Amino acid sequence: MSRPPLPALKLPLLLLLAAVLLTIGGIWWSQDLAEQAEQALQHQQNTLKSAQQRLDHSRQQQHLITTHLVAYQTLAASGFIGAEDRLAWIEAAQHANRDTGLYGLDYRLAPRTASPPELAQGLPLGQTVMTLTLPLLVETDLTHFLTALKARAPGVVRVQGCRLSRLNDTFAGVARAPQLSAECELLWFTVADNPAEKTGSPTP
Repeated sequence: MSRPPLPALKLPLLLLLAAVLLTIGGIWWSQDLAEQAEQALQHQQNTLKSAQQRLDHSRQQQHLITTHLVAYQTLAASGFIGAEDRLAWIEAAQHANRDTGLYGLDYRLAPRTASPPELAQGLPLGQTVMTLTLPLLVETDLTHFLTALKARAPGVVRVQGCRLSRLNDTFAGVARAPQLSAECELLWFTVADNPAEKTGSPTP
C-alpha cells in the first residue's frame, strides 16, 4: 500500500486551513457586527423612548396649564397667590363691620409665617394671623359679622376661633349700647409666586 504524497497535499491542506480560519474569523466578525448593531438599535430605542416621555410630559404640563389657567388667574386676582395684600384684609374687616351695623373694631396683624407642612402639601404656603376685637350688642352679631367678612374677604381666610366677654361701662349712655366684646383670630393664607420669597412682613 502506497502512502499519500504529502508534499502534493501540503498546499491544499494549507488552503483548507486558511479557508477554515477565514470562515471562523468571518463568523466572529459577523457576530461582533450583529452585537454592535443590536446595541446601536437599543440605544436608538432608548433615545426614542426618552424623547417620547419628554413629549408626553410636555403635553401633560400644557394640558394642566390650559385646564387650570383660569382658576390660577382667579386665585391670583383674589390675592391668594403673590404678596400679602394686608390693606385689603383690613378694609374687608372694616366693611364687614359697617355692613352689619356694628360699633367699629381694632385689629392686629402678625408677620407672615410658613404654614405647617401637612397643610402646605409642598406649596410655598404662608399664613398671617389677624386678631380682631369688636364690640357686639348680642351674640348673633358675631355670626353676621363673620358671614359679611367671608363675602368680602379677598383670598383665603379661616376663622381660628373667637372668644366672647362681657363689657363694663365702655358704652355707657349710648342707645342700644354693646354688651359684649368678641376677640377673633383669623388666618389669612397666601401662596408665594416666587418660592424664594421670605415670610415676615411689617405690621400695618
